Amino acid sequence: MTTRISVLIAALCLTAAATANAADQASGSVVVQKLGTIRVTNATSYVVRDQRNARATETEILLSDAAVDPTGIRSALNPHMEAINVAPLKDRNYVLLWVAADGTVTMNATFSKTMTQFLNDTKGGLKVTWTTNSASRLEGRLFSEAPLKTMDGTTYTVDLRFGVDVPAPVAGTALPAGGGDPGKALLALLTAAQQKNWTAIRAASGPNALKMFDKSYNTPAENAESAADLLKAWLPTEKAKITGGQLRGDVALLEVEGEMFPGQQALSLARMVKAGNAWLFEEAARVGMVK
Repeated sequence: MTTRISVLIAALCLTAAATANAADQASGSVVVQKLGTIRVTNATSYVVRDQRNARATETEILLSDAAVDPTGIRSALNPHMEAINVAPLKDRNYVLLWVAADGTVTMNATFSKTMTQFLNDTKGGLKVTWTTNSASRLEGRLFSEAPLKTMDGTTYTVDLRFGVDVPAPVAGTALPAGGGDPGKALLALLTAAQQKNWTAIRAASGPNALKMFDKSYNTPAENAESAADLLKAWLPTEKAKITGGQLRGDVALLEVEGEMFPGQQALSLARMVKAGNAWLFEEAARVGMVK
């Protein structure tokens, strides 16, 4: 009896897992002259910032022949970078789709061995037909009506079907320009980094940040220098301003805009965590350009 119950429970768990994943589906392929075929059987979706206009968001859909758990991707500051570096995709070909609010779809089909990429969109040579296009569900077909040609003459065809549930927005409270107390704490950290003040940098950093900043083999001065360089890679340092963000309990997500290059504005996200009465820096990432 015990064995039978255990088998039944295991079967129910497998059924539940299959049901939970059944909403995300993919099929079809991208066929490229000489390079071969990218076949897709799995799909997952997550919300990303539009890299050309990071104040806006769009849905990114990852299509591949491997199952990918979206949990870590969806919680990342830069879900796109997290997705293309997940372990199941190592040495595998994959296709990324970006679906904009107006229904425009952009595709990037990547052959991992050579990192050869084929990009196109529905304003160019691709067509999309929608079964469902809503805030919570995207289901459709992306295809080429005839073989497409790259600048070097390589031809390729696209015929992909996908269906994914779009993650609901995370609940939170909007932060004002300046970011409130979390914003003040971030600006204090950036000032400490400019001054190469290791004591202040360390005091303003949370556990995750300290794993990157505080190296036992470095001197305090070297740690300060390294932390300043990392922050400069993640966050704008010229004409930077905190434009707002979202408060989610003891976590704050700040939007930071500034010059990435002279004349080129970029947006970064910074995650702050509350410890007692203090807000501490946890991580940051660049997420796109700003028009």
